[in-house]
Amino acid sequence: MHENMFLDTADRIGRRLCRDAVWSGNACNWLGWALEVVGPTWTPVYRAQNATIYDGTGGIALFLARLCQFTRDSQQRTAALGALNRSFAALPEVTDLLRHSVYSGAAGIAYAAIEIGEALGDERIWSRGLRELRDPRNVQPNETYIDIIGGCAGTIQMLLDIGRRYRADDLLETAAAHGKVLLKTAVKSDAGWSWDTLPGSGEKHLLGYGHGAGGIGGALMELWNATGEAEYREAALQAFLYERSFFSAEQHNWPDLRSMAPLGITTPQAVYAMAWCHGAPGIGLSRLRAHELLADDAGILQDLNEALYSTAGACSSVTFPASGNMSLCHGLGGNSDLLLAAADSLDRSDLRQIAEAAGRQAIAQIQVSDMPWPCGVNGGGETPNLMLGLAGIGHFYLRLYDSARVPSILLLRDSTARAVASRTTTAAAD
Repeated sequence: MHENMFLDTADRIGRRLCRDAVWSGNACNWLGWALEVVGPTWTPVYRAQNATIYDGTGGIALFLARLCQFTRDSQQRTAALGALNRSFAALPEVTDLLRHSVYSGAAGIAYAAIEIGEALGDERIWSRGLRELRDPRNVQPNETYIDIIGGCAGTIQMLLDIGRRYRADDLLETAAAHGKVLLKTAVKSDAGWSWDTLPGSGEKHLLGYGHGAGGIGGALMELWNATGEAEYREAALQAFLYERSFFSAEQHNWPDLRSMAPLGITTPQAVYAMAWCHGAPGIGLSRLRAHELLADDAGILQDLNEALYSTAGACSSVTFPASGNMSLCHGLGGNSDLLLAAADSLDRSDLRQIAEAAGRQAIAQIQVSDMPWPCGVNGGGETPNLMLGLAGIGHFYLRLYDSARVPSILLLRDSTARAVASRTTTAAAD
């Protein structure tokens, strides 16, 4: 169901981003809040955005391009291209250890270019993105960063998606190379398989989508679907088994196993996050995709139902400012994305209605009152980027408006059918 208030809200955010862009030649950037390590702690700082999808110009460009599909706004198109130019110019600055990352590296900038070229109907842009993905420097796997946000697991999902859409067998082979790294680095126990994704972050290996076993299991399940190699399926199921060993039936959630001491939190009680990166919403996305590929697995279905129950409850009780923030990474936008994805996949209109109601509530409490949008930088204010800020909030409203044409940026999966449908719809409209 399309609702004009959702598109209007996304458009308002897009126009604000165009207004606030800082230009230098044919490239633009934005100022905003971010977190950086200052001494022993994370500290909010106000600075220019980096080049990546997660919290940089790559993600802002992606939102503006997807928005432009609906608005046909020339300023939004120009700003999208300016932001992408900034990301391309900064490619040499990306550290070697993160070049292969979708959310945090050069591979993600290449992916953004492909998506932006698709959205704007510009072959030059998506061709540039494909060339960057075929540059070994940008997709070479390593054993240091292997999770969804930082490395191999996210890169697998992206390469499989693009490889299918463009019939690029070489990208599928690169995805398999990343998969071999995940198999090699798995820590195997009777409780299942886990990975040391953030060394020193806790006594036990992490759970969840962004940094934990759930996201890695989801990527391995995609590899099994693409290759038919049983070892990937077994590894995925072992990752889910590991997470299941920590599940709390009382909380209907999985604990955040990171040490909270650096943040000044020293509680003996388990912490249960409600976010894409840690907790039920992200784990729900991993199980949703696994359920699509392995529908008869009762454990996967039970995990999915528990995640949907918890996430729907959290989104149903949203009020601002008490409910935190609206970011995609760890706020309402990301939590609602699970409900939208599940509504489309499972034909669950009730889940869509919850997400839509939360979106309307935020408009009534924030936009109508002309209040700042609550972003995901703890201790900071508004920030323009995709995963923590305004571009992501705008993307959430675009998804509310038309989730068929606006794919999730939180669950990268085969979108061949979506891309074809989108081009057909656009051609018919023209």
